[in-house]
Amino acid sequence: MAGRILNRRELRRQSDQAEQAEQTAPAEADTDTAVVTPGKKTKAKAKAATPRAKKPRKKKAPARLCARWGVFDASMKQVAIFDYNQRAEADQKVVDLSAKNNGVFFLQIVKEPLPEVEEDPATD
Repeated sequence: MAGRILNRRELRRQSDQAEQAEQTAPAEADTDTAVVTPGKKTKAKAKAATPRAKKPRKKKAPARLCARWGVFDASMKQVAIFDYNQRAEADQKVVDLSAKNNGVFFLQIVKEPLPEVEEDPATD
């Protein structure tokens, strides 16, 4: 079973009366009999060290992409790929494959990440 709910206002009033009694009679506080205040004892929290400033993250540069033309079949399987400036050759490949095979072929742009080139500090 749950315990009885404590009346917090009553406890607060008793605590305040005990504090007033201690203040009005400091001579009695020196004796061996001490007034025990009801309620929980709280531990003093140690102050946290000064918060460290967060370092801002270095933003990554967006990856460089290379646009190319891809020839795909109906199942989205890439059949051929051409550089972006070779659009005419890619269109011709779509026509040739459509005439040769009875499938559906189409042209779509494909963006691929460029390989990263590491800079050599000695070349500067």
